This record gives sequence, structure tokens and C-alpha cells, in this order.
Amino acid sequence: MEGFHSLMKRLKRSQALERKKAISAPLQAFEHVWNFGHTEAPIGDDAAIMKVGEDYLLFSCDGIIPALVKQEPYWAGFCAVLVSASDIYAMGGKPLALVNMLSAPDEQLSSLIAEGMAEGCRKLAVPMVGGHFFPHETEGVATAIIGRADKVLDATKGQAGHSLIVALDLVGKPYKDYLQWNSTSFLSAEELQRKFNVLPALASSGLAHAARDISNAGVLGTIVMLAENGRCGAEVNLGKIPKPPGIEWERWLQMYPGYGFVLAVDPSKESEVIRAFEWEGIQANVVGKLTNEAYVIVTADEESSVFWDFRENNLVVETK
Repeated sequence: MEGFHSLMKRLKRSQALERKKAISAPLQAFEHVWNFGHTEAPIGDDAAIMKVGEDYLLFSCDGIIPALVKQEPYWAGFCAVLVSASDIYAMGGKPLALVNMLSAPDEQLSSLIAEGMAEGCRKLAVPMVGGHFFPHETEGVATAIIGRADKVLDATKGQAGHSLIVALDLVGKPYKDYLQWNSTSFLSAEELQRKFNVLPALASSGLAHAARDISNAGVLGTIVMLAENGRCGAEVNLGKIPKPPGIEWERWLQMYPGYGFVLAVDPSKESEVIRAFEWEGIQANVVGKLTNEAYVIVTADEESSVFWDFRENNLVVETK
């Protein structure tokens, strides 16, 4: 691939990955308070895991970049629901309820943000049960969500030797000029929920061990996070990552895909997992594997590059 090594360097220095690395400083404050007896895994996964009876309660929150809220208030509201619901599905759960935090300088903008959230709630059948509003303030929106699972796709359960499967819905288009792929807003509620329900079905059946939803860190950044959660390295074949035609690799690898997941599965279960996604029109490919190494290496044709070296930097720093 022409310019492969320079592409890897640019992606590694991307703003999205720099934002992920910035988590390290505030996270240190929570080192001794993340568990008072009920939390199943340390901070660092898509959602917190708490055992409740025979099931698991999942708890997560997410915010939208303020610049997007100001420029695209309705879309930002919709995405605030989408990203939180995706966190729960990535854990193998189903969402139960949302709350929100909303701020806006005037009634028109607050209504647009709220209407976007309401549309997300309708599409995903997740009730918005409360929240907090700051009137006459800078535009902002965030959501917190709870969900439930009978079996959890705990990102720490990825192990060396597991196959990495990337599942992406390629039916869609870029949202305007943003690094966002809209694969969700035009679907019916039934279609969208059916696609997301693949994840809890895989968890319940034991076909997958770990997963993460593809965030603003992009496909490669999300693979780095999944490997780090399992204290593994990874080998990734760039050409196996599903990609829509007509979009350059550099742009695609930085896009938030709307619907996208990375999963760790036993090699013997690859075909079953891929079929489960393909049944819902989602392209899923084996892109590599988790390893015992301390780095994530990406290959393309005959070239290879160490994309991330955990001996030098963590990405999502876990609380011990």
C-alpha cells in the first residue's frame, strides 16, 4: 500500500487517540474508589459491570463533542443516545433506561437537541427517564444509561489466540463532512434493534468472549483498547477491515461508524459469529488475532508497522 508507514504514523497521532490518552490524568483520582464490593471489573470497558442476582447490571455514560452540539444540535442529540446504547450492546446487554444532561443558550437549540435524543430513544426503544438541564449556557449534551445482561462480553476476557472480528454496517453514507458514517438514522426502529440485538445473542450463546464498540478512536484505536483490556497485543491485516467503496483508508479509519464492533472469539467459532452479523446485513471479517506480544502490529500487503507499543504508552489506562 502506497504511503502505508506514513498513514500509520498519522493515525497514531490523530486527535481522537490523543483524547483517549488524556483520560489517564483524571482516572488516577478514582484509583481507590471504583469498587466498594459490587463492581465486577475495573474502569476501562465500554460499561461498568455489577452483579445483581443472576444477571448483570451495566452502567455507562457518554458525551458529545461540544463543537458538534453547536453545529448539529439535532444530530448530536440523536448520537448521544446512539453511543450510550451501543456501549451496552457491546457488553452483550440490552439497554433499560437513559438519563441526560443538556445545556443550551436558548429554547430553540435546547429543543433541537432534545428532539434528537427523543428520536434516538424511539429508534432504540430505550426510555428517557430523567436528566438535568442548564439553560442559558454553552451547548452540550451527555447521556447515562443502564442495561442488563445474562452473560457479559467483558473486554478483559480477550486472550492471546482469540480471533479478532470487525463487524461494520457499510450501508450508509458520511454525515455531511464530519468523520461520521451514518448507518443508523434512516433505519426503522425494528431494523436497528435487530442489528444491535446480534450482540446480546452472541453473548448468551457463548460464541464471543469480549467486545468493544468502535468509538471515535476508529477501528484501529478500538482494537488497541480491546487488546489493552485483555493485556494482550494484536496482529491486524488492514485489508481485511470492512470498508465502503470510494472512501480513502485514512478517512475511514478515523470515522465513527454508527454501527461497528470489534469482537474476540475462539477461532473455531469464527464462521458462526460472522453468519450472525451477515444475517442482518452487516459485514463481518476476521481481521487478525490477539497475541502475547506487547504491541499492536498492522500489516498491508507485504508491509507491517507497529501501530501501538504498550511498553511506551497505554491508551485506556485501567484502574487496578
